[in-house]
Amino acid sequence: MLRIKKISIALLFTASLVTSLNGQAQEIPKLDGTWNFGNCGDGRGFNLSCMILEEDSPLLTNRAKAYRDAIDEVAQPKYDCAPMPIPHMWTDPYSYQIEQREDRVIIYYGKDDVVRTIWLRGHGHPKPKVNEFFYYGYSEGYYQGGKLIITTNKFTFDPQGLNADFRLPSSTQKEVVEMMSIKDGNLILEVKTIDPFFLNEPWQFRVMSRPDQNSFEDSWQCDLEASRQILKLMPSQYEADPQVNRINYLGD
Repeated sequence: MLRIKKISIALLFTASLVTSLNGQAQEIPKLDGTWNFGNCGDGRGFNLSCMILEEDSPLLTNRAKAYRDAIDEVAQPKYDCAPMPIPHMWTDPYSYQIEQREDRVIIYYGKDDVVRTIWLRGHGHPKPKVNEFFYYGYSEGYYQGGKLIITTNKFTFDPQGLNADFRLPSSTQKEVVEMMSIKDGNLILEVKTIDPFFLNEPWQFRVMSRPDQNSFEDSWQCDLEASRQILKLMPSQYEADPQVNRINYLGD
């Protein structure tokens, strides 16, 4: 994907100042660049444990557990190459790239070829209509205290919205708050997710990403046939229901 970056001169420094909506100068963290996937602890090695919502977590409501047990694995969207949602996307061990512009921040994920746009407040961006919902929600952001603070809501209902591996869904009431900052040259990501239908209390994690010196590849291609291959070995728990003849999204 060819990108023309529009980075202001101020963002070439480690940090700069911007006037916030309340008239106070706010420090802008230098987030531009490519980052390794977030790790728990000190950011070394391969440690994703702190950001996995387990299928028996006490955070889950009874409604979440009932849905988990009722929906069978073969109905999960991931077998049709549906991308991972947020915040579950952060648990995939792929690099990501951040581009800071004057009025928005764009995040390119190495997994699923996903691109998210964070609309910075104070630039007159139109709001979604009341009946508009999006798979990745609607994200607004602002800088405060040396952090980029992102609030995302307006999600569609998602059968794998909290965890695609354990059949944990999310509702239209899901809201994700992400805070990004820089410490010792590394990116600190703090995430809080609320969903009153499926979470008893907020699900939170904090991870560190180190700079990725490799060239960023964002041309992810999901192999639809390979993705569905395992379904041949996976019996449905609703065998009396009609057989599912899946749509061939590849065409003829």
